[in-house]
Amino acid sequence: MSDGPEPAADPHGLTDAWHDFLAALRESRQPRRDPSGLSLAQYRVLAPLLAHPSLRVGELAAQAGIRGPTATRILDGLARSAIVRRQHSKRDRREVRISLTPEGRAAVASKLALMEHARRTTFEKLSPEEREHVTRFLGLMSDVVGRL
Repeated sequence: MSDGPEPAADPHGLTDAWHDFLAALRESRQPRRDPSGLSLAQYRVLAPLLAHPSLRVGELAAQAGIRGPTATRILDGLARSAIVRRQHSKRDRREVRISLTPEGRAAVASKLALMEHARRTTFEKLSPEEREHVTRFLGLMSDVVGRL
């Protein structure tokens, strides 16, 4: 005899798909073997630099939705790889501005193109009704992942 309601049947493999999704999300944090060489996390930090010549570390962190120390750690590795350049302010040495090197700009543009291609080709395979369902589902998943 059970103390609570019976768990819902999972005839469509939703549980397996959920675990696969979370595994893919974790994997996306690792540097990729695609031509850009950037992980999704690295891309999210760097993407605003396509529109601005340089930004402060805190601005990049805020736009990526991460804490400053996390952005600093990501940027440390990218600076060692010559993807970004750090410039200390002459007025305040605590202020560090980040800019893309030419190699970094090419990597971020490459990752953007890959992501846009993947998004476009995926959504082209869906009917309008499926797109509505996916859009709603992705909103729900964003809420769930945000609470994890």
